[in-house]
Amino acid sequence: MGTVLLIALGLLCFVTGPALALVIVLAVRGSARGAAAAPRTGLRDVGRIPVGVDQGHRR
Repeated sequence: MGTVLLIALGLLCFVTGPALALVIVLAVRGSARGAAAAPRTGLRDVGRIPVGVDQGHRR
């Protein structure tokens, strides 16, 4: 995993330039930290929980 990450980062630096690669990496890290620090509520996932045909009326 670490080798793949280093190869991908090296390719990104080669294609976009080191400054832009650094900006992209920092933006992704900041976004991941923000998502991890956000309070978790079950209300976001309510629409994604599948309900069977016969189980829609049960509690």
